[in-house]
Amino acid sequence: MNTKIAVIADSHGNATALKAVIEDAKKLGVQEYWSLGDIAFGGSSSEDCFEMLNEVNTTQYLMGNWESAYLDVIDNKSVDLSDPSDIYFISLVRYEQQYFSATRSQQIRDLPMNNEKEILGTVFSLTHNLPNKNRGHSLFPDKKESNFDKLEIDKKMDVAIYAHTHTPVWRYTTDGQMILTPGSVGQPWYSRKKLMHNRDASYLVLSLSDSKIEGVDFRRIPYSIDEELAHAKNLGHPYLDLYKKLLMTGQPSTHDKDVLQKINRQNHYKEKAENFLNQLPK
Repeated sequence: MNTKIAVIADSHGNATALKAVIEDAKKLGVQEYWSLGDIAFGGSSSEDCFEMLNEVNTTQYLMGNWESAYLDVIDNKSVDLSDPSDIYFISLVRYEQQYFSATRSQQIRDLPMNNEKEILGTVFSLTHNLPNKNRGHSLFPDKKESNFDKLEIDKKMDVAIYAHTHTPVWRYTTDGQMILTPGSVGQPWYSRKKLMHNRDASYLVLSLSDSKIEGVDFRRIPYSIDEELAHAKNLGHPYLDLYKKLLMTGQPSTHDKDVLQKINRQNHYKEKAENFLNQLPK
């Protein structure tokens, strides 16, 4: 018996990239999909991304840090209207909420932080970042080995798969367990500038048979950035120019407070964010 599993993460609402990835996975005969979080927010349509994953055999969803941040917004927790980055994210939530189906918020709320799966005799742990912390920088590829050892949920684990860094990784724990990261579907990132020139979507295909990993295939899939930007424009994306910069260069503006402050003021996003929060259920 054998199976192929597509490991997908960090689409960040980039529906065009995710569509290309799923089409590639189907051509490869993938039977099962694992989504490791940050499906939503940042791109043209988070709703489309959820729908595409719901339409294939996605047997695992996890909560990424952007889904956690979404819940903080709609629950009115830790929101600072004096912070341009908070206004940025609230504006993205406000944009997506126009298109979310009636059950989408509850699906996000129900997402687990981690899980463990045994497939054909191989035991996998699945996380977005650390097992009980889906944000932070401790698992970026240049960090110390002891950080990665924290992915060992228990000794019987053979493979730890995490996401969040947007950079494909293949390494090992101190105990020899395999560690994999699929990279990012919607926003691939590398610390080396030359590697950032490839803006293709990134994901991973596992080929498994009885008690054996037959293949680990890191995939790079081209898609039309112009099509993704046109889709975002048609839906009224609030930061279209910044999104174009992100897709073309890989450089985010999430914490560029001067740039965000200027855009927020020009478009009255602070006032719109405050009004949006006031309309949320208490």
